[in-house]
Amino acid sequence: MKKVYFGSSEAPSGGNEPFWKPWGFGGWLLRLLGFLVLLFILGLLLNLFKSSRHNETAEAEVPEDIIEPDTPDPGRVPLPGDVNFPHDIQNPGRNLPQPGDNNIPPYDDDDITDDEGRQIVGDRLNVILDAADDQTFNKWADEFKALYPGDDYKVVYYDRMTQLLQVQIPQDERDQIMQALPTQITDISFYVFPEGLMGNLGYMPNDLVFNYPETSWYFEPIQAYEAWEITKGSPDVIVAICDSYFDLNHDDLNSDRIVKPYSVVRRTSDVKPASNCDETSFLHGSMVASQALGNMDNQRGTAGIAPGCKFMPISLGHQMTSITVLQGLLYAIYQGASVVNLSVGDIYTDEVRRLSVDEQIELSKIMSLQEQAVWDYVAEMARERNVTIVWAAGNENVFTALDACKRGDATIKVSAVDHNLHKAEFSNFGNIEEYGLQEATISAPGIDIIGAKPYNTYDIGPGTSFAAPIVTGAVALMKSIDPTLSTAEIIEILRETGKPIEGDATIGKLLQIKDALMMVKDNIANFDDIMNDHEKFVGLWRSTTLLEITNNGQSTGKKCRCYYDITSTEGGSSFIYATDTQKDYSTTLSIEWKPSEIVMKEAGNKTNRTDNTYSFVPLTLVCSPDTAHQMKCVATDPNGVSTTIYLRKVTHRQD
Repeated sequence: MKKVYFGSSEAPSGGNEPFWKPWGFGGWLLRLLGFLVLLFILGLLLNLFKSSRHNETAEAEVPEDIIEPDTPDPGRVPLPGDVNFPHDIQNPGRNLPQPGDNNIPPYDDDDITDDEGRQIVGDRLNVILDAADDQTFNKWADEFKALYPGDDYKVVYYDRMTQLLQVQIPQDERDQIMQALPTQITDISFYVFPEGLMGNLGYMPNDLVFNYPETSWYFEPIQAYEAWEITKGSPDVIVAICDSYFDLNHDDLNSDRIVKPYSVVRRTSDVKPASNCDETSFLHGSMVASQALGNMDNQRGTAGIAPGCKFMPISLGHQMTSITVLQGLLYAIYQGASVVNLSVGDIYTDEVRRLSVDEQIELSKIMSLQEQAVWDYVAEMARERNVTIVWAAGNENVFTALDACKRGDATIKVSAVDHNLHKAEFSNFGNIEEYGLQEATISAPGIDIIGAKPYNTYDIGPGTSFAAPIVTGAVALMKSIDPTLSTAEIIEILRETGKPIEGDATIGKLLQIKDALMMVKDNIANFDDIMNDHEKFVGLWRSTTLLEITNNGQSTGKKCRCYYDITSTEGGSSFIYATDTQKDYSTTLSIEWKPSEIVMKEAGNKTNRTDNTYSFVPLTLVCSPDTAHQMKCVATDPNGVSTTIYLRKVTHRQD
C-alpha cells in the first residue's frame, strides 16, 4: 500500500510534487467532488432546520422593500417649528424654582428604592393641585417651607399648565411627610403621592426573521380590514400617544394630522429622541404611534388602525416616572385629546413577581393607595371631558391591578395574545372569576407587531405596549362614528363584541373592531325606519355631537351631551346635564312631521329651577336622511349658527 504523508518528518525529500500527486489526479478530483456534495447536503439540512425553527417560533423579518422603498413619499409635509410652552409663573416666590431652574431633576440609581414591592425615587414626593392659579402655587410652596424649613426640604419643580409640583425630602422621612402633609396644609386642595418609576411595556428582540404574511398577521383576527370599510377615522378625533420619543419625519408618521406635539422634559414641541436615551426608548414611541395612527395608502411600511384621526405626540423622555406620565396625560386631557394611549406602567421586584395570584390580589388592596386616589382623580377629570384612557396591561405575567393607575373600570386595560390567539405568556392579567374581579378590559395581538422605527426604518416586537395602540386605534374609530361615547359605553361594547380567549379567561376578550363599529353604528337613528313608524322615535336619544360649556363667553374646558326624551310622537323634553354643577337644564320639545323631514323645536332656554349657573339657548332641529339613510339633524340657534348632529338611541343617561 502506498504511504501518504501530510507534512510529517517522515515525508520523502525533494517534495516539489503537485498537491494532487499523492492520490493521483483522478483520485483528487473524486475527493473534491465528494467534499462539495457533502457541503451541499449539510447546507440543505441546515436550511430545513431553520425552516422548522421558523415555523415553531413564528419569527418574522421586515422585507427589504418595506425598509427601503423605491420611490419618495409624495405626501410629506413640513414639520411645525419648535414651540415653547408657558410653564413658569411670571413672578415665582422665593420658595419656588426660578425660571431657568424649573426642570424635573434627574434621578440617580442611588435614589431608587423599593416601596411595597415596586421601585420609586425615594427622596421625592409629587403634588397635584386642584384648580390652582399662580397665587396658589406660591401659597402652597410657602406653607410647605414653613412646615419644613431645612435645606433638605424644597420644591424642586412645578408646572402651572398641568398643576403639578415635585418636592425633595429626606428619603427616610418620605412616608411620614406624605401622610402628614394633607393634615398640615388644609386651606389648599391637593393630593400627595410618591414618584414611582415607570418603564416602556415592550421589549425588542435583536434578531427577527419575518415574511409578509407574518408581518401583517394580526390585522385579520381583529377584523381590521372589514372595519376600514366602515371608517378609517375622523380628523375630528384627536389621539394622544404618551410615550418616550417620536421620529415625526418618518414616512408613516409625517403628515398634516400632527397636532400640538409636546415634550414634558423639554417643555417644548420638540419630541425627537435625546442623545443619551437607550435603544428601546429611542424607537418605542414611534412604533406605538404608527401602530395606532400610522399613515395608510402611502406605499410605505405598515398602517395604523385609525389612519384618519389626528395625532398628538407627547414625549415623556426616557426616565419615565409618575410625574412625567401625569404631565403627559394631563396635557392630553387639557389640550383636547379624545383618546390617550399609555404603554407604560410600574416596575416590580422579583419578590412581587413570585407571589401567588391570591397574594398579588391581596397586595393590590393595600398597595399605592395614595397614588390610586390621584389616578382616580385624573380619570374623573378625563370622564368629565369625555377623554378615554387606554393602558397597556404590562408584561410581567402578574395581576394588572397591582399598578395603581390600572384599577377599576374608569380606563381601558389591554392584555396581549399570541399567534394562536391565546394569552401571551408575558401578558399581565386581571379577570379572576372566583373573586369577581374584571381588571383586564380587552385583549389584542401582542406578538410580532410591526411599527415605525426611527430614521425611516421598521421593526417588529412583542409586548402589551403594542397591543394597547391597536385598541387605542379601535376606540378612535368608534369615536369617529359617535364622539359622545363614554369610556363606560366603549368598555361595554368592546366586551359585548369581543371574542372569548380560548383556554384562559383571566384576560379580556379578543378585540373585534368591525363588530364594535357596527354596534355603534346600528344605534344611530335611521330616518327611513322612523318615518315608516313614528312610534320608533319614542324613547331616549342622545346627540352624537359634544357641546362645549361656556360661562360668560369663556370656555370651562368641559363638554356635555344633549339628550332628547321623546315621550310621544308629538314631543317630549330636551335637556343637558352639566358635569360640573351636576344639574339638568331642560325645556319642552315639540315635533312636526313633514313628508321628507322631521322638525323638532325647543320651547325656550334650557334652564334649571334651582340653579342659574347656565342657561342654554333653544335650538331648532331639522332632520333628514343622509346618503346612508341615517337621520342627520341640522341644529340652529337663534343667531343662525348651525351644527350637524346625529341621534343615538340609549337606554339610560351617561352623566
